[in-house]
Formats: sequence, C-alpha cells, structure tokens
Amino acid sequence: MKRGGTFSLQQAWMSLIPHSPVVPWANVVWIPNRIPKHSFCLWLTFRNGHKTLDKLHSIGVTQSDTCIFGCGYRETINHLFFSCSFTASIWNHLMSLCEYSRGGGGWDVVSEWSIRKLQGHSFRPWITKLSLAAAVYHCWVERNNRLFRNSFRNRDSVIQLIVSDVEGKCRCLDRVVANQLNTVIFHNWNLPPSLLSAGVGTGRP
Repeated sequence: MKRGGTFSLQQAWMSLIPHSPVVPWANVVWIPNRIPKHSFCLWLTFRNGHKTLDKLHSIGVTQSDTCIFGCGYRETINHLFFSCSFTASIWNHLMSLCEYSRGGGGWDVVSEWSIRKLQGHSFRPWITKLSLAAAVYHCWVERNNRLFRNSFRNRDSVIQLIVSDVEGKCRCLDRVVANQLNTVIFHNWNLPPSLLSAGVGTGRP
C-alpha cells in the first residue's frame, strides 16, 4: 500500500502474509472439480511427505522397509508410485483408459511427466490428473490397510474403487466437447455419451 492511499483490508492482509513461488506441480494437484482427499494425498506425494517404510525403518519404527506389496524391493516414494509391480499395473491401466502409453519408472518419472504433459484443464489432461490423484490415494490406502490392518484387496478391486471415484466426478460434468479423442475416452471409462456436446463448450470440466 502507498502512503496516503485508500486503505484496503485485502491489501493489508496480503502485505503481512508470506509469499512463496508457485510450484510447477500446482496445476496437477489443484484441478477444477477435484476430490479433496485425493488432491491432499497427491500434494503430500509431491512434497515427499508420506511416512514410507524407508523413513520409518531409518528411525527404528519398523523392522523392515520391504514393500508391502510383495515385490521384494525397498519401499520409498519413488518405488511405491509407481515402480512397484502392483501399483504400476494399476497406473498403467488408468493411463490406457486416458489414451496414454507409459513405460517404466517411479515417482520421479511420473511426476515429471505429469507436469510436462498434463497442461491445461481440457478433458483429457483433467481426467488423467484426476486419475493420478485417485491412484496415489487408493494405492496409499491399500498399502496402509495391508500394513496396519492385515486387510488385502487385489489389483482389480483397487482399480474398481478408483474408476468409481473418477466416473462419479465425470458424471457431474457438462459441456465436454464431443471430439474424436474425448469420445474414445468416454467409451474407455464407460461414461454416458449424453455428457458430450457436439460443437458446444471448450472441453473444460
């Protein structure tokens, strides 16, 4: 605020709070029509905030840091999302539904790819970002259930939970452009064609 200028409560507040640069993954996490608990879990993943077994083992909380999904590797953020064969098969399936192909790699690769490729809020990048957040959330929940509750779901059951969450959000959309790519993705996800609007809208969710 300038001396002698008109006082604004908003400007006063903005002058007091600290400002941080926008991180490159912000638009991957904080998307329109997001599922809040999924976005929060994805936010923690980008910030390496999950208490994975490698961290717990290093401070003596657990006796082992071996991945709970039985692949034989050490559990780290990079391994869990999605180098592990169990979680990788889930993410690869979702990628195919969104009409993307994917090679190998863990979180370092997935996060860099999502920042680079999933730009904007048109339908395809939006549903892929929604799927990424859902995959991270449900794989983390499944990991915790196996580790702390001795409760196990198979791959297809976890995928079903993710698909149900993503489909539920998609069915609340309107004005999705009925271009060829969106039509294919709708078919992949078994979404009602009535949500597509030929020649109408921008394709934004």
